[in-house]
Amino acid sequence: MTDDRRGKVKITIAPDSNEGTNNTIASEAEHAPSQPMIVGQAETPVSDQPEEIPQVDLLEEARKEADENRDRWTRAVAELENYRKRMAQERSRFQKYQYEYLLRDLLPVLDNLQRALDHCSQAGTSDSFTEGVCMIAGMFRDIMERYGIKEIKALGEPFDPQFHEAIARMPSTDGRSNIVVEEMEKGYLYHDRLLRPARVVVSAEVGQETGS
Repeated sequence: MTDDRRGKVKITIAPDSNEGTNNTIASEAEHAPSQPMIVGQAETPVSDQPEEIPQVDLLEEARKEADENRDRWTRAVAELENYRKRMAQERSRFQKYQYEYLLRDLLPVLDNLQRALDHCSQAGTSDSFTEGVCMIAGMFRDIMERYGIKEIKALGEPFDPQFHEAIARMPSTDGRSNIVVEEMEKGYLYHDRLLRPARVVVSAEVGQETGS
């Protein structure tokens, strides 16, 4: 039996490597990417001259600012000094009159002691009790004077509305009018301030209404 199988030989022809390379280079050269172009943008000319900057006198500006600051500082110092003076005056005034309300409330006590002494004097009594009341009244007056309390002189003086309060009028016996002829309640000064006016009876000319 004869074998009909025959050997088959496949021949492959390789392309020329140089030719393929040249073709690839040529293709890439033909399709090289192009650079992007900016459309509508105008070229800005570059100037060699520097930009002009407005000249400012820095020294003059600094002097002006310093003058303004000094003026504000001077006014602030003056206001502070005035404030200190006002506070010092207020403090001194407060210390001078700090017992005004207390002393005013104590005046009726002194009035009652004086009325008790006047009653004993009119009655002509003089005993240990009266002497004790007299001593207490004297001590009371000394304390009041120590704190700046002074009696207002009224009896026999011309009527002064700044220190006297007229509660009645009576005909004059010596022809003088507006003279304090009777003192119903003593008046007092606290240093140079009126603590209580003296309540008095004032003389009037004959024919004038009394009690007004």
